[in-house]
Amino acid sequence: MSETLRTFLESLKQSGKILTVDREVDPQFELNAVVRKVQSEMNLPVIFNRVRGTRYKVVSNGLGNYDIIASLIGEQRSGVARRWGQLTSSMNSQELPEFPSAAAEYEEISLDDVPHITFSEKDAGPYITAGVITARNPDTGITNLSYHRMQIISGTELRCRLSTSGDLYRMQQLAEKRGEPLRAVVAIGLPPAVMLAAGSTIGPTTSEYDFAARIAGGRFPLRTLDGEIPVVDSSEFLIEGEILPNERRREGPFGEWMDYYVQPMDNHVFMVKRVLARKDAIFYAISAGSNEELAMTAIPIAGSIYNAVRTWVPQVKDVACFPLLQFCAMQIGPHSEGQPNRALVAAFGAEMNRVMYGVVVDDDVDIHNWHDVMWAIATRCRPDRDVFIIPGVPSFARDPHKIHWGRLGIDATKPIAHPADFERKQVPMLSEIRLEDYLTR
Repeated sequence: MSETLRTFLESLKQSGKILTVDREVDPQFELNAVVRKVQSEMNLPVIFNRVRGTRYKVVSNGLGNYDIIASLIGEQRSGVARRWGQLTSSMNSQELPEFPSAAAEYEEISLDDVPHITFSEKDAGPYITAGVITARNPDTGITNLSYHRMQIISGTELRCRLSTSGDLYRMQQLAEKRGEPLRAVVAIGLPPAVMLAAGSTIGPTTSEYDFAARIAGGRFPLRTLDGEIPVVDSSEFLIEGEILPNERRREGPFGEWMDYYVQPMDNHVFMVKRVLARKDAIFYAISAGSNEELAMTAIPIAGSIYNAVRTWVPQVKDVACFPLLQFCAMQIGPHSEGQPNRALVAAFGAEMNRVMYGVVVDDDVDIHNWHDVMWAIATRCRPDRDVFIIPGVPSFARDPHKIHWGRLGIDATKPIAHPADFERKQVPMLSEIRLEDYLTR
């Protein structure tokens, strides 16, 4: 696991897993269009050396490749959910060593200097999408890290959406009831373990810094800003400020994770006090709803589902919620009658926000290949018997039309009474064949 964003990028370069764009790109639409094109074809991290209107490089899709995330935690993709479940089952990181300090030297800049990236056609303007808001709970002092979209309004103002189900929202409410602003720092350009931890839900009693240490196998050196907020000392950008109490202003529209626009609404206001950047800082941008956001969100969800299902169905081998967060595929080994349905109910109970469709398949089906999953549904599921619906279950909070209500469970495992009739055919030598040895042009 890389100790800084820079060592991560260097390791990608050494292994030939990063793409470089030297041509100047426009931060309005063009940069995001290139990222999306890369994701649809090679799906590798990409760094832009020349972005119009700023002197800073921009990197994106660093964590958009499932196999890259798997390698970061020392697994193959089939072991990611299990490993993530292990990491979240114990948060004790006190015994872990601290990484050597990679303390950066900063210069004070203006918010106007950072890349102003506009992602989608009807976005209200430029957004910061990979900013991790770092704040301390006013009551407990526990540091929280979380992602929130932030619209750049001016050199001193950001407007951000705080989910009512998130820890940062509850912390802001505590401060607001006292009539106080919530002091916070937006950190951009973090080590991959910290980025992954900030996108996970671990509860209010543990800091994401502790979880990041568990992921990386070592604690990240921190420095304190504003006399209060601890931040990773190798961060590329640090935006100091505060979330105002009793103040909401218009934000949006913005193209969100489902590839729809979130309509304008009154959201929280982050007033900027100071912006710090490394002299050769690298700006990080996540394309909303792209492979990167979905992979970073899907893996924690899969890990929590794996833990929940394993309690009731020990035969579970793997869980995948990528590339669509609304779908969960579970792979189980030899089982008894009714176990697939038990796995589905456990999965729906473990993840109440996004997963609406669940499918269980046998261990001869690759759940990371949706063509394979659909093949199992098409050939092993009897629709009038192997499908069930749970009506009236709400999904995530921002669903005013109640479109994302209900749950659909699908048992796509082969019938227990007739296993011989559902043995997949095999083609000997298929994995050994190299077409270049056979074809001529």
